[in-house]
Amino acid sequence: MDMVILLYGLDTYRSKEELRKMIEKSKGSTQDGQGWFDFVRIDASNKQLDVFKELKQTVDTMSMFGSQKLVIIENIFDLNQDDQNEILDFLKKKKIENDKNITIILGAEEVEAKNELFKYLKSKAECKEFKSLDKPQLKKWIKYFVDKQKASIDNSASERLIDWVGNDLWRMSNEINKLISYKIQGTRDNNQIKSEDVELFIKPEIDLNIFEMVDAIGYKNKAKALKLFNQHLKDGADEYYLLSMFVYQIRNLIRVKTTKAIELLGLHPFVARKTSQQAEKFTFEELKKIYHHLMTIDFESKLGKTNIKIALERFIADL
Repeated sequence: MDMVILLYGLDTYRSKEELRKMIEKSKGSTQDGQGWFDFVRIDASNKQLDVFKELKQTVDTMSMFGSQKLVIIENIFDLNQDDQNEILDFLKKKKIENDKNITIILGAEEVEAKNELFKYLKSKAECKEFKSLDKPQLKKWIKYFVDKQKASIDNSASERLIDWVGNDLWRMSNEINKLISYKIQGTRDNNQIKSEDVELFIKPEIDLNIFEMVDAIGYKNKAKALKLFNQHLKDGADEYYLLSMFVYQIRNLIRVKTTKAIELLGLHPFVARKTSQQAEKFTFEELKKIYHHLMTIDFESKLGKTNIKIALERFIADL
């Protein structure tokens, strides 16, 4: 068996980028400069495909004719356990080496550590894990992505993008491309993306539980609000993301309170209907007070004056 490289992790955007770079690099990697003789792509999520048969046939054919091929197997851990065991036995018999021309790449998103195929690959293959980026890493990635396109972004716009989009790089790249197109077409501000541009074009994703939390706050149901808040954290949500969702919805409630034509606010019909219902539970003065409180939490937490998780828990408890 020849070299096996395992690309895996929750950040599928960067793992796919790594795969693309490896394919491009392989094109000029042979002695004659012509690149790989061929490359084969096998999608294990295709239920009509016999993945083991495809893999064995490809590898055996390469061994017989000495040809050079790059074999890419995607979503290998989507296979049932029997099929995974079959591939595992095949890899063990062939043995993984590191000095041959042929490369087999197995792509995965998330897999249990106790999975036998995964454990074998972790010990024998060249492994590259792509974890979701944290906030400082996201900032660097955004700057790099924007710089590559001969544009720039100010710090507040970067912060807002992270708060509203999170670490989904597929969506982040699409949103940034949209913003850059807007700036270039209008030749505005030397192509610099600003916070107001983000607010104009980007809509944060609102989870239904956010509406439940706002409902709970409106009914002064602290227990339910705290339960939902902590459930989001347990599920991996970032505190600043939750804060930004609170702020976004409270701002919508204020807008609904101050306009008679809700359809002019540009909200999704479902969001508009739910927001209108929630607005009845608050007075305008209550909403202003809540909004000011949330802005204070945001400001002081970024200055390091307060712990954002504790501050948000107190905010809910003090309702």
